[in-house]
Amino acid sequence: METKFEREFGPALQRFFEGCQRIANEHTAANYSNNEKPPFKLEELKVRWRIRREGSAHAFVCKNTGDVLMPASWSKPAKHARGNIFDDQNGLGQMGPYGPKYLR
Repeated sequence: METKFEREFGPALQRFFEGCQRIANEHTAANYSNNEKPPFKLEELKVRWRIRREGSAHAFVCKNTGDVLMPASWSKPAKHARGNIFDDQNGLGQMGPYGPKYLR
């Protein structure tokens, strides 16, 4: 039997993924109008989802909590969540055109 978290995770992840694309595409259109918009991919890993942009990791989303994590490397996220796909801003509050923002 599917829990409420499992039912809501897929749509929340999809909204977050589309929001990441929108932020990056708006930045590209405003600042680099001659460049093509970067392609994004969503990849499922064992413990988290990876959002790829042009062959590099853009962000990670934890499957258990929905936390948005900044990449430390291609396969590993940095510590400390930068948001959550279930918060009021769908995890996009700390998202910039190149990925999650650094903590301050």
